[in-house]
Amino acid sequence: MDIDLIFSELFTGEGSGLILIAFAIAFFIAIFVAVSAGWFRIILSIASFAYPSARVRAMGNPLVTADGADTLSDASDLLDLFERAARSGHIIEYREGMGPDDTERMIRHYHYTLLGNLTVSVPDAIHSLILGYIQVYLAEEVASVLRGISGGLPGDLIEKRAVPIGAFSSSAIRKAAHSGSVEEAVQRLDRSGVFPRIRDIWKAVGEQEGYAAFESALFSESYRSLMMTARGMDESQYEPAVLMAGRIIDCENLRILIRGLLYGADSAAIEPFLIQRGGFEISDDMLRNLARSADLVELVSQIRETMYGPYIEPFIEQVRKSRDPGAIEMGLSQCLLDVGRMASSQYHLGSGPILRYLMALGIECENLRAAAAGILYHVPAETIRAQMVVEVSMR
Repeated sequence: MDIDLIFSELFTGEGSGLILIAFAIAFFIAIFVAVSAGWFRIILSIASFAYPSARVRAMGNPLVTADGADTLSDASDLLDLFERAARSGHIIEYREGMGPDDTERMIRHYHYTLLGNLTVSVPDAIHSLILGYIQVYLAEEVASVLRGISGGLPGDLIEKRAVPIGAFSSSAIRKAAHSGSVEEAVQRLDRSGVFPRIRDIWKAVGEQEGYAAFESALFSESYRSLMMTARGMDESQYEPAVLMAGRIIDCENLRILIRGLLYGADSAAIEPFLIQRGGFEISDDMLRNLARSADLVELVSQIRETMYGPYIEPFIEQVRKSRDPGAIEMGLSQCLLDVGRMASSQYHLGSGPILRYLMALGIECENLRAAAAGILYHVPAETIRAQMVVEVSMR
């Protein structure tokens, strides 16, 4: 084949067909390269999650299994409890003579340590999401310190009860706990960068509506921040991130609604405490309608067709009679366990297993706290077991 002849014909009328063929070949090459690049990114994403996912699968969440809950509830004392937890993979340092406050604080510290460890082992694609999730617990610790100041507790006691997490270090806790007022503590937290926008929230809410509304606004800010982080995820991680954040927010809103209705609060009293613009299945309009429910029965009738109905409806009569929302709150924790399990199954090549581990870990620590409290207060084993949330067959 004469290359010079081909190129000379490309610029003549006779070579127009060759030009079209050349353009067609170039076009298909470009398409192939683009598709290959897309597949290459997918393969890289799967590879980046392979080891972290395998690691959390290997660790598992044994304390949300039926066997794990049985093991904890049968413990004879605290030493036996933590030895049993250690055999399940949760090694928590126990000191003789620990009381309820010390034990509860120790379990929180262990939980936060595991969350911190997770931030250094997950892929960059979901690192910010894990930090956003930790921020929710950080808000709880900050609120606990500020609540103590508002209630006039001694600074040493406030400091002793708090647990460091994320940017809320031991030093930041000490400085905040020994503040002369909530406003002074807020200023110190703002300067140290522990909680973004905390001073703005105080000025907008705390100074105008009081401490309770301010604390609620802090929680709402942390949940909204989690959802904003989830919505900012890369396309490959967007769906599982929004699923996790949105379901958590839905369940938290339902807890707030149920407590409010149970204690006779009207919609005007309940609505300021709800987390707006963040739910997954419960829209803002639906949230407002739920807040206007006359009682728990009416609320359940509105959510019967959502995922949450089957987890709440069986306990309505029990809660109405006892005036204790505990059974429903356990049902919502059960719901979140199932959400994690579904995410792990649906997004098994990505972040699903890590998100499942993350959500179940918090419930494992709740089970540990329930068992420890039950032992310290001499509660029967069967009663302790009934207070634990475990995975059951898919609904």
